[in-house]
Amino acid sequence: MKLPIGTGYSAPAGARISPAFPPVFRERSVLSVSVRPSRTRLAPEARRAQLLECALAAFAEHGVARATHSHVAERAGVSIPAVHSYFRTRDDLVAAVLGEVEIYLLDVVSDSLGGSKGTREALTLLATRFARAAREKPDMIKVWLDWSTGVRADVWPHYMAVLDQLHEIAQKVFARGKREGVLPASLNVKAAARIYLGGGHTVALMQFSGASKRDLETVIDQLVTNVMGVGMDAAQG
Repeated sequence: MKLPIGTGYSAPAGARISPAFPPVFRERSVLSVSVRPSRTRLAPEARRAQLLECALAAFAEHGVARATHSHVAERAGVSIPAVHSYFRTRDDLVAAVLGEVEIYLLDVVSDSLGGSKGTREALTLLATRFARAAREKPDMIKVWLDWSTGVRADVWPHYMAVLDQLHEIAQKVFARGKREGVLPASLNVKAAARIYLGGGHTVALMQFSGASKRDLETVIDQLVTNVMGVGMDAAQG
């Protein structure tokens, strides 16, 4: 019942007057005001590295042609403008991600095929590392595979330039094998390098498809054996 103000009304002894807001309501109203946790402040270099890692994952999920700043921001837990402050345009974002993939590919190929390792050992090592990378660095390998199929995209010339560098590294291994007499003199080093690095795609795809270790080892062994004799039959004929 609504009482007029100033009536002088007093409640009967023992009566309970409900407060304006029941206790439970007041408690919920306080809890409903959430305090947003402050984001961890990172140094610019650390923040850029974090965003680049998130960008790599976003590109692996959505593809080189479709990943955007918003995908990166969602993964990193930051605003879209925050991502733009490090990568102003989508072209900048794409260039940064593909640059990471380029560095990784050149490093892993150079490290595997370089040094004093024997020809067969080096070729087997790189193929094995491609398979392992698909398991341990799936985002990196997925972006590489997607990039390699972008024939009509603006990123294709960049990929071809990287591929040329990888071919040159592999060709040196095959050329050294010929000089050492491990490989036939008739071996076409350019063809062998192309076939061999193309086999890296197959090995990575097998890893993603859940191929057994034995199957992977069999394919790698066959790949290396075959590529070490490329051009030999033609020369003999």
